[in-house]
Amino acid sequence: MGYDFGGYALDDWQMESVRLVMLEAGAIVGGGQERLFGNERFAPSPESLPIAHFSSPGGWQVTPDQCAFIAGRLRAALAADLIGDMALFYSEQPTQLRDWVEEFAGFNESAATTGGYQVH
Repeated sequence: MGYDFGGYALDDWQMESVRLVMLEAGAIVGGGQERLFGNERFAPSPESLPIAHFSSPGGWQVTPDQCAFIAGRLRAALAADLIGDMALFYSEQPTQLRDWVEEFAGFNESAATTGGYQVH
């Protein structure tokens, strides 16, 4: 199984790791999940999407504006080395996580200009 975003895919393990970065970056919220760091720079905002959109391949629609928001939060997280900070707390963090987040940020940047995507 895995997640297909319409031209880009992550397996379950990759999505679980990327989802944690999205949560810490304030791109997604909810589902009983809390951020570890509480960094106000990455505080959730009204634009933050429900975590459910990325917790199951349920056909969720992600709009171009939401794609741009996700990409912006992920790029900011990469620039601030949020992934490096997370490695201090998540001992099982994959070494490829930065690459996956960069790729997903790039995919969202592209999707922001091409109509968004559905999560399958």
